[in-house]
Amino acid sequence: MKKIIEANWDLCVGCNRCVRECPMELANVTYQDEAWNIKVKIDHSKCINCGRCIFACKHKARQYVDDTERFFQDLANGVSISLIAAPSIRTNMPEYKKLFTYLKKIGVRKIYDVSLGADICVWAHVRHIEKQKSCAPLITQPCPAIVSYCEVYKPELLKYLSPIQSPMGCISVYMKKYEGIEDRIAAISPCIAKADEFDDTGLALYNVTFIKLREYLEKNGIELPIEETGFDHYECGIGSLFPMPGGLKENIEFYFGKKVHVSKAEGMNVYEKLDDYAVADKNSLPDIFDVLNCAEGCNIGSACLHDRNIFEIDSAMKQARSAAVENRTKDYFESLYKEYDNKFKLSDFIREYHQIDLPQLQITDEDIRKAFELLDKDNYEKQNVDCGACGSETCYGMARKIALNVNIPMNCVIAARDEALLEREHNAEYEALMQELLSHGPMEKI
Repeated sequence: MKKIIEANWDLCVGCNRCVRECPMELANVTYQDEAWNIKVKIDHSKCINCGRCIFACKHKARQYVDDTERFFQDLANGVSISLIAAPSIRTNMPEYKKLFTYLKKIGVRKIYDVSLGADICVWAHVRHIEKQKSCAPLITQPCPAIVSYCEVYKPELLKYLSPIQSPMGCISVYMKKYEGIEDRIAAISPCIAKADEFDDTGLALYNVTFIKLREYLEKNGIELPIEETGFDHYECGIGSLFPMPGGLKENIEFYFGKKVHVSKAEGMNVYEKLDDYAVADKNSLPDIFDVLNCAEGCNIGSACLHDRNIFEIDSAMKQARSAAVENRTKDYFESLYKEYDNKFKLSDFIREYHQIDLPQLQITDEDIRKAFELLDKDNYEKQNVDCGACGSETCYGMARKIALNVNIPMNCVIAARDEALLEREHNAEYEALMQELLSHGPMEKI
């Protein structure tokens, strides 16, 4: 994985919020620094760049990097760059058409809506399903954090990952192969982890996120022009719904109806559900499992501005949906897909996945026993306090992390409390002994 998320040790107070929010057991490593302060660092080989720790941290000790500065610098140096913008730009930057005017003025050549890539992505899924003559279990993959999880932690799921490029991948292929655009491609993106996808596919070279883009504009005192500029292509279908949870589900069902069983999952429990998927009987799996890392989808992604509430976002997406499906029936989309059949080769929009070898650490019951011993938890009650202050949901989870060398006994507040109480008792006994000795008169010098 790319080193995208960074930690500021000076600001880290060891509160364990990042540990608690991270869905990966080994990605955060708790330790004591030279001054004996508890800190949490990132093991980037085990981090899937989901970004949850950034929003969990209340001390600004977690930040991320993207390509915004490099994007503007390359534009200033005359590099030919065209742009793709995620559909969630509508809910994150309502002034996006004024932004497009500014970007065109400083050198951006073409600007394409990733909604078009989503339409192509849905067409490719439809044709892939029809080509298989049966909808074999399929896990969608517009979310790069999900892809990374499968590649690093659950390689047995790679055979189920959709072979179709993400909407950003599809629009990039379209621009390069079918529009003859030879520029570098930059993406205005709601997602920290898109950098991993771009690094893997090589289709886009800049991940310009909403947060960093807004920071750049403000830091440089850039005022957007009044004039508005739209996209450099024709209107899109209902691909604009992709940022919503279940967006692909709605697209697929619009075409196939309910005969294709589509389930969806997003947010905190999505990785647990993927774990369950990996061991489930194949006959019990849905035809399509539509999954996203972020609870409210890409509209509130890991690199979104979060300055609008979910009701405002839902309202905007409802309007986008109405505009996308207005006066359009299944016949319209069948006609559109036939046009795509004549224009595109399905094979152009296919990608591959590769297992990322990660040493699998094995721990035994004896390792857990020793960890509990280090915590001074020698009975059922002590081993099941489950306060969660250490970042693990249970004391057993904490013992696992100690056995895996990603947490330390000092980070258990209960063990620290009990140690403090024991020290207090020893001090009280010492004081009582001294008082008793002093009551017998002055002590003789030795």
